Amino acid sequence: MRLCPACSIAVEASWDICPKCSQALSARAIEQAGGVKSKDPNFATNLGWYYHTIPFITAITAAIAGDAAVQSSGALVKTIFPPLCLVFGGFVGLIILKEISEMGRNKDSD
Repeated sequence: MRLCPACSIAVEASWDICPKCSQALSARAIEQAGGVKSKDPNFATNLGWYYHTIPFITAITAAIAGDAAVQSSGALVKTIFPPLCLVFGGFVGLIILKEISEMGRNKDSD
């Protein structure tokens, strides 16, 4: 068995196209497709699954903090502010995840 150059799954020798990423595998298929597809790294693939819970944790924490902050406010603020905190907290969690991923990549390359 050989591996797909783009997604690294095992493919049979008789296959012309990878079933997962549609990468052309044979010379005939590469010629028809117009060349080899470059490998596209996924977001934070070098981290364990538990790191990917960071955006959820930060989003829920921000929503709870936003809800607690507007308890004595009016109805409009109570309706708008906690969801905005949820979205902003998730975005901050994604930024944190990206930075941890880049630190791990830099550490591996050194």
